[in-house]
Amino acid sequence: MKMSKVRMKTIPIVLTAGMIFSSAPVFPEAAANGQAVNLVQENFDASNLPAGWKVIQGQATVQNGKLTLTSPATSKPARVVAPLAEQTGDYVIEADMTFLSAVEDTRWASIMYRVQSENYPYYQFAVRRGATAVNGLEFALRNDRNQWEVLGKTFYSEPFELNKPYRLKIVAKGSRVQQYINDQLVIDTDAASAHLKGDIGFQAAGTTVQFDNLRVTSQEAELPPLTDSGAFLPKEAETNILNAPTILSSNATPQAIDALAGTGVSSMLLKTNSDLQVNGTPLKDMLEKMKGKMIPVIQLEEEKTAAPLISLLKEQAIQDVHILSSSPALVDLVKKEVPTARGAVLYNRQSLNKHDINQFIQSLHKHGAKTAVIPKKLLSADLVHTFHSRTVSVWGIGGSNEADAHELIHTGVDGIIADEAAPVLTAFSRYPENTLVQRPIVAAHRGIPSLAPENTMAGYQKAYELGADLIETDLHMTKDGQLVVMHDETVNRTTNGTGKVSELTYEQIRQLDAGVKFSPEFAGEKVPSFREFLQGFKGKGAILLVELKAAGIEEKVIEEIEQEGMTDEVLIQSFNLDTVKSSRELKPEIGAGYLYSAGVPATAEARLKDARQMVNYASTMNVTLNSSYGSLSKEFITYMKQRGMTSLHWTFRNEQALEEQLMNGMIGPITDYTQWLSAAPVRLETPIKKQNLKVGKTAVIQAKAFVHYREEKKENIETTLFSSDNGKITAIEGNTIKALAPGKTFVFAQHTFTMLGKEWRLVSEPIEVTVSN
Repeated sequence: MKMSKVRMKTIPIVLTAGMIFSSAPVFPEAAANGQAVNLVQENFDASNLPAGWKVIQGQATVQNGKLTLTSPATSKPARVVAPLAEQTGDYVIEADMTFLSAVEDTRWASIMYRVQSENYPYYQFAVRRGATAVNGLEFALRNDRNQWEVLGKTFYSEPFELNKPYRLKIVAKGSRVQQYINDQLVIDTDAASAHLKGDIGFQAAGTTVQFDNLRVTSQEAELPPLTDSGAFLPKEAETNILNAPTILSSNATPQAIDALAGTGVSSMLLKTNSDLQVNGTPLKDMLEKMKGKMIPVIQLEEEKTAAPLISLLKEQAIQDVHILSSSPALVDLVKKEVPTARGAVLYNRQSLNKHDINQFIQSLHKHGAKTAVIPKKLLSADLVHTFHSRTVSVWGIGGSNEADAHELIHTGVDGIIADEAAPVLTAFSRYPENTLVQRPIVAAHRGIPSLAPENTMAGYQKAYELGADLIETDLHMTKDGQLVVMHDETVNRTTNGTGKVSELTYEQIRQLDAGVKFSPEFAGEKVPSFREFLQGFKGKGAILLVELKAAGIEEKVIEEIEQEGMTDEVLIQSFNLDTVKSSRELKPEIGAGYLYSAGVPATAEARLKDARQMVNYASTMNVTLNSSYGSLSKEFITYMKQRGMTSLHWTFRNEQALEEQLMNGMIGPITDYTQWLSAAPVRLETPIKKQNLKVGKTAVIQAKAFVHYREEKKENIETTLFSSDNGKITAIEGNTIKALAPGKTFVFAQHTFTMLGKEWRLVSEPIEVTVSN
C-alpha cells in the first residue's frame, strides 16, 4: 500500500539518455527469518529520479509524484533502468501503470527485468494500449543482438483506458515467471532461463506512460512447475462416433477423481455452497486434485457464493474452468471478475417451447455463456440443431443407463453429464467405424458461389433450398448511408460497374448487374440491400450469418435487425475485434464471432498452448472463434468441444480439407459448396425403440431418414441392421433380426453413403432387443 505523501505541483525535470542521478544503488531492507526482502520501495515523491536510476534512451520526467516516460514512436523508445544493490533475479515487481496517450492502439509500455549491463539483454512485460488484441500482452526477450524474441503472448479483457491506473505484477523465480494485471494471472511461463539475475526498468514505445507505487521484494518460494497449470486435453472416450459428446461426471468426490481420470471422462461437475464445500470436501482441495486430470465445472446457485469463489479462483490463478448456474446473472458476475472462465447456464423449467428457446439463447449470449445445460427429457435432435445454429453448445443431463446414453448421443449434444460414466462409455463402444449420428450444420458462404452469383438473392435462395442451416453474407455502407450486401470494398469484381461502395449511392449500386458476370442465366440480378436480405428469410428457419466488412456500421446493422424483429435469426461476425465488441455492446443478445486466421503450431504441446490461449481469448471477449479451417488442429477442435464452445470455420472449397476436419470432429463448416453436405440425410429414425422376441423368431425393421433439418419430412432409405452382441444373442440379415439366445442387446439401423469421396455411416438410435425362451 502506498504511504501517504504530499501532493504538490512541481516543475518537471526532463532527463535525457545518458544522464544519471547519483551512482548510489538502492539498498534493500534486511531480511528477517527468511522472509521476503524489501528491495525497492519508491513512490516518486522527489522531483528527480531516485538515486542510481539511469535514462538509457529517450525522455523521462518526474512530476507530481509519478515517473513519466514519453516516446513519439516505437523507433524512438524511452527507457529507464534502476540498478539493484542485491544481485538477484528472483523477485516480485509491482507498479501502477497509466497510459496518458498512445500514437495508436498497437503501441506499448513495459516493465523490464533481469536487465544486463544497464542496457540489454533483458526480459519485459509489455502491454499494448489495445490490450485486447491477441498479442496485447507479451513476455519478450531483448536478446544479446539487441533484437526481439517474443516468448509468450496473450490478451487482456479490456483495452487500457487512458488516465486509468492498472496494477502490474511480475513474479520471477529461476526460469519461472508469472505476469499479472490487477491480480489476474495473464502470462505463466518457464522460458526465462537465459538470464537469471539483473536490474529492473521501465520502457515506453509510441506512448506516454506513468509509473507509480513501485515495490520490489525478493521471491523466496519456488513457483509451481508449469506442467501443473499448463494446457491439457483429458482423454476422450474410445468410440467410432465422429464428434462424439464429451463426458462429464456429476459424481464429485476425491475418490471419483482418482477412479475416472484417464478413462474418457473429461470434466467433473462441482456443486458448491457459500462455504466452498463440494459434498463435504473443500472446493480448493477438489480443484488441486483435478489439476491436469479433469476440467472443473463449478456450479453455484446462491449469490453469496460468488465472492468467495472469485477470490479462490484468483488466488489459485485458475483460468481453465466452467461456471455453471441456473442464474445467467450469477455466471456474468463471476465472469466479470474471472473473464477467462467459461459460462454455462442450467435450464431448470419443466417445458421448453419456441419462445422459451429464443429467450434462453438470448440470455446465454447476453451474459457471456456459450453452453446450455438441459435435462434429457427436454432434448431432441431438432432442439440441439437450433442451439448449434446459434453457436451455442449443449450438454445433456442423463445417461444413468445405456439406453439413456444412446438417446442423448442421438440428440447431437456436445456433452453428457452423468452420475455414472460406465453406461455412457459402454454406449460409445457400440458404434461402427466413421459413424455420424446426424449431419453437421452447414453455413452457405455468400450464398452458393459454386452454383450461383455470390451475395445475390438468387444464390441465397438456392443455398436455402439445398438445406443450408446458416446463410452467410457481407455488408458495406453506401455513400448515402444505406447497407448493401457486398464482399469487396468495390463493386468491380462481382458487377458490371466500378467504384468503391462507400463512394456510390444506393441508387447507383441498384442499377448494377450482379449476376451477368457469373452467367447470362443470372443477368439482371441486383445487389441486395441488407433489409431485402433480412426480409427474404424472415421466419424461414435459416440463421443469417452477417459479416460486417466496413467499420462504424454496427449501429445501423443492429437497428435494421431490430426493426425487422430478427434478433433470434441473426449472428454477427467480423475480422475487426472492435466491430465485434461494439456490436455486442449494442445488442448483447445476438451471438458474435471473431474471424481470424493463424498458422498451426508444429508440436502437440504448442498446439495445446495455442488452443488454450484462443479459447481464453474467446471467453474473455464473449465471442466464438470463427477461424479459417487452416487454423484448426485436432487438438484445437477437441479442446473447444471439451470446453463447451461451438464455432464456425471458413471457407471450405476443397473436399479433402472438409473431410479431414469433419474427421477431426468439426461441426460448423462455412463453404461455397453447400451441396457437398446437404445431399446426405440429416439423421435416421426407427419405428420402435424396444423389441421383444422369442428364440427362433424374427422381426423386420425399416428405418426412415429425415432429409432436412427444417422439415419433418421422412423418406424411405436403404438401410441395414447390425447388432452389438457379435452374433451371440441375435443374427442380422439385411433388415431382419433373428433371435438366437436369451439376453439383451442393441440393434442399430445404418445407412452407408458417399460424401466428399469417402464412405460414411449414418446410424440410428439403437433398438433395445430382449430375447427370451
